[in-house]
Amino acid sequence: MAQKSSRSTSKPALLNEKFWSTFAKSHWEKKPLLVRNVKSDLLQMSADEIFDLLVLYADRCRDLNDPEGFKFFIDGAKADQEEVLQVLPERDDKSLLGYHERMESEFSDYCLVCDELLQVNLKKQQYLTEFTDALYRHVGFPNRFSEMGLYLGNYKKTPFGVHVDSCGVFSFPVAGVKKFRLWPAAYGDKHPELDRTFSYEKHKKHSQLLEVGPGDMTYWPSSEWHIAESDGSFSATWSLGVWVDQPHKDVFSETLKALIDTKMGSVGEKVTTSFKTLHSQNGEVSELPKEYRDSIELLKNLSPSELEEAFLQSWTKHISLQGFKTMPHTEVKIAPKSKIQLRNDHSMILWQQSLTNKKMYAFSFGGVQIQSTSAGLLKLIKALNTGKALVPGDFLKGATLKNDIQSLQALANAGAIQKV
Repeated sequence: MAQKSSRSTSKPALLNEKFWSTFAKSHWEKKPLLVRNVKSDLLQMSADEIFDLLVLYADRCRDLNDPEGFKFFIDGAKADQEEVLQVLPERDDKSLLGYHERMESEFSDYCLVCDELLQVNLKKQQYLTEFTDALYRHVGFPNRFSEMGLYLGNYKKTPFGVHVDSCGVFSFPVAGVKKFRLWPAAYGDKHPELDRTFSYEKHKKHSQLLEVGPGDMTYWPSSEWHIAESDGSFSATWSLGVWVDQPHKDVFSETLKALIDTKMGSVGEKVTTSFKTLHSQNGEVSELPKEYRDSIELLKNLSPSELEEAFLQSWTKHISLQGFKTMPHTEVKIAPKSKIQLRNDHSMILWQQSLTNKKMYAFSFGGVQIQSTSAGLLKLIKALNTGKALVPGDFLKGATLKNDIQSLQALANAGAIQKV
């Protein structure tokens, strides 16, 4: 049975502390949830807002002649890259519905998927980060990432059939009615024939059907088998997928490997290992080659401070992305007399003091790391993190000025800073 209720009579659902506490206890990675009439700033991401994002990213793809991040399906078949570039939304479509009318005139069954909407400027980005910040406080910070995706079209079923992902999904319809059919993990495990199928009539009685429209929110765990259904009417839905497929042991070992790689130097690049004897006449192996013994000594000589700093840098870099796969970059030119501030008060420049030397490390949106011993630059970063608009030249002076401006420019290129 589909979960339904009247939007006109249902009370607004507040995504407050009580909601998230209950969600974490009863639903996160346990069972699906449907919430009607959600009251959240996140709902300001309307159909018009989504259309603007879609066109911005489509324009970028056309400029690069590369539709990466977009997928287009015709009657369930995936189009090739050249075809995708021909069917992307355009400003002249004026709206999601306008784009649909253009596509419907050519295709009786189509689906456009975009997985990279956060690569372009998101005017209401702070509402998305407020949502995820509240979620992460209650369920933990994802070891991998979250990503924003969009599905729109008149397709009758998800083009790749019944499937299961490695992410928990929050779904927000912005146009039309969306139906999601779900099966719990245990049922999917017992019925592997569900995987990628479009023929599941005999399994329907064991499923749950969620019917949602604009203003609603639904969630299902990463282990839930699912497929979207439609009668062929137009719908557009954006979703937030929180990937939960990277265990702590993998994150820990990757960081340790990176540290060891830097310590080993050229020895770590050797592709053969010298030896005296491989084994004794009776087959016993009792002696390690010199390279192994030297590497063990290297591990033994790592100081607690070196280890802590390596993991602290890895953690800071990871959380600087705020839990997302990508964040929008910007193009601004920073000069000593520029008046600058954080692009988003909810996106601080993260920094840490080295535990092994006098350097300061600062991070912005994952991929950007700067190193500096400039007291003026650190003072400026701290001041920017208060939300003030400032002039770099008031903080940066003397011999380090050029390097400090270059560091600020790197942070600005990553999207941390804007001109006022």
